[in-house]
Amino acid sequence: MVERDFMLMDVFTRSPFGGSPLTLFPDGSGLDSNVMQILAGEMGTPETAFVVGAEEPCSQARLRIFTPSGEVPQSGLSVIGATCALDSRGLVLRSEPETTFTWQTETGFHPVTLKAENGDTLFSMSHEPAAFIGQYYQRGKVARALGLSEQDIAITGMPCEIVSAGLPIHIVPLALLETVRRIKLSQAGAREIVKDLGFGDIFVFTCETVSEEVDVHCRMFAHDFGIPEDAATGSAVGALIAYMIKHRLVPAGKQARIVCEQGLEMGRPSRLFVDADVEAGKAVAIRVGGHCVHIGEGRISFDPDDMS
Repeated sequence: MVERDFMLMDVFTRSPFGGSPLTLFPDGSGLDSNVMQILAGEMGTPETAFVVGAEEPCSQARLRIFTPSGEVPQSGLSVIGATCALDSRGLVLRSEPETTFTWQTETGFHPVTLKAENGDTLFSMSHEPAAFIGQYYQRGKVARALGLSEQDIAITGMPCEIVSAGLPIHIVPLALLETVRRIKLSQAGAREIVKDLGFGDIFVFTCETVSEEVDVHCRMFAHDFGIPEDAATGSAVGALIAYMIKHRLVPAGKQARIVCEQGLEMGRPSRLFVDADVEAGKAVAIRVGGHCVHIGEGRISFDPDDMS
């Protein structure tokens, strides 16, 4: 029999049962990909991550990340949530005024900064410089996939665009909070977008917000990864700040900052803090952060030979 401890984390929130849930196995050594995928499906959280030994001296540990339907190369949710989990167990050596813990994932090395703020810790992850892959001109298809009219998107005067700050994100602008709230994703419509782009995930945003303390209201639909809707998406808001800088939706300057609310329609309110250095009107250094809550833990026992 194999026994492994797991931890349950709520990421990008200060409150239990808010944010995006993560299952972390602090010791994933000796588990093969098939077993990890089965465990991810069994745990049922949007992502399940496994800590394995570091392969390079420039990282403290390696992280493998799975959704219920497949492995993903990297994720801000898992990287930040795993850092918080290890920190809660005293496994991160703290220093002042801030601490850096570096992970290795399939896409490279990802330093996470831990900084004390108002008696709490803000965990921030650096993202790759943004790459603008291209605009998606099939606005009618996007509208049908979201259960909206084409005019709901066109009224913004901004494009649907594919932007990557580590993972390609299909960003869709909407003018009104009410419009974002009445989205009903069509799986058939999303499959039509898959035919064009190779993926059907859609990240929508509006600058109308519920809280006066934030700048952007967001929703993420990740049907391709087995996640009908995601409560908090670090890779998406990293791409979003680059989009907003390009299209002059944030004040010009050497730095830009946005605070994003997400997950409200799911009853799992999230808050993500995004910063970027700006050169020549482009985001050149992107950091996505948030708070985390450790809500539980347990142990799972299984015989790998009995797993199909």
